[in-house]
Amino acid sequence: MKKSITQKYPAKAESILSSCFVIKPATNNKLEYCEAKDVLWDTGATNTIISRNIAAALGLEPIQKAMIAGIGGNVEAYTYKISLYFAKEGAWIKDLEVLACDLEDNDIIIGMDTITRGDLAITNKNGETWFSFRIPSQEHIEFE
Repeated sequence: MKKSITQKYPAKAESILSSCFVIKPATNNKLEYCEAKDVLWDTGATNTIISRNIAAALGLEPIQKAMIAGIGGNVEAYTYKISLYFAKEGAWIKDLEVLACDLEDNDIIIGMDTITRGDLAITNKNGETWFSFRIPSQEHIEFE
């Protein structure tokens, strides 16, 4: 099974966006999921965050409360267990513990807690941005 996610942009990208399915932990062998169309990869975010709308749509049960420190100050949020499936690539990121809060422009923000499970590269050859992420991490990448 392919375990990498690649996005290619015809020009320099100002942000890296994907789409995926958010999968609720299985109960009674029942698969429940919803689509997230605006998934932002953010190396400046410590934690992965889903929108409260996604948490509500899936009927996710909170694990615990936590505080999120952001640009607008501190916000109380619940944590949830989910998995992400990137259908276009056939890639999974399983068993994530994520926070949920109100997100204006995105369904999910993938933070460093998830990114550091794998290898990430962004290149900009010929003015085209290419993004690639693979999980699990396989080797160090060093540019000469």
